[in-house]
Amino acid sequence: MEQSAKDWIENEDSNCRDERVERLEWLTNNIPSKEYLIFHGGLIAKYLFEETRYCFVYAQFLATIILGFSFIEHTLTALFFASGRNDLEKANISKILSEANKIGWLSDEEYQHILKAKKIRNTVTHFRKPLDKETIDFKAVIENKHQYEIIEEDAKYVLQVMLKLLDKNAI
Repeated sequence: MEQSAKDWIENEDSNCRDERVERLEWLTNNIPSKEYLIFHGGLIAKYLFEETRYCFVYAQFLATIILGFSFIEHTLTALFFASGRNDLEKANISKILSEANKIGWLSDEEYQHILKAKKIRNTVTHFRKPLDKETIDFKAVIENKHQYEIIEEDAKYVLQVMLKLLDKNAI
């Protein structure tokens, strides 16, 4: 017998509630504790931020990775545009990151963290041959973890990088 939409939602809510609460508590503890958060990419950047958080809490980890990295890209590109660097408006993220590091907007450590987040995003958004060293399946075998655990850890990493960038520009 097929479950009604309402029953399906109620079942999801009851079975996953504790994990969602744990993720929300982690998120709440890691959001910058500044008076004002600034979204340099405008309304889209704010929506990317909000939807990334929502996806993480609701265990939509692939979406968290993609949206979180999109927030990073929007924010850095918007900062360059606001500073008068119109030449970077449609630049790829590698160029944006390189320029941000070169002029000191990103420390070497921040730059490396964002590069790792980019690699995580690329693994999700770009096809890799089965068991390529960059696939989630390969990482799961090497680290002796379930694929879902790898995806969750990767989502949390991208989210942490996103939150550090947000914190850096908050007041």
